[in-house]
Amino acid sequence: MIPSLFCFDKSKRLLKPAEFKAVFDAPIKKIHSEHCLIFVKNNDKNTPRLGLAITKKKLKHAVMRNHLKRVTKEAFRLNQNELACVDLVLIVKKSYTKDCDIFTEITQLFETVKIKYGRSC
Repeated sequence: MIPSLFCFDKSKRLLKPAEFKAVFDAPIKKIHSEHCLIFVKNNDKNTPRLGLAITKKKLKHAVMRNHLKRVTKEAFRLNQNELACVDLVLIVKKSYTKDCDIFTEITQLFETVKIKYGRSC
């Protein structure tokens, strides 16, 4: 059985357009990498939450979009216990190829969030 500390259930996701809009309208920080950007906003929940805004315009193939979603969810799942109570929305800045190590890039983004905001929940 998987411990509940590493689950990625509905309470840890941004689901409604209003939640995404709140993060996009008033982020406290934007963290950039070569291919991705994370918007960070404090929340009043007891847990960090993740939202993914991966568009067809930036990643044409569904395989690439789904791969990025899987990688991001896994990186968040492994790092969520060390993150502050923030809402995170990941967007893609530019397309990437299979040669790119996107998992390392996403992990570094979450490490930056951990360093800047620590664990405050």
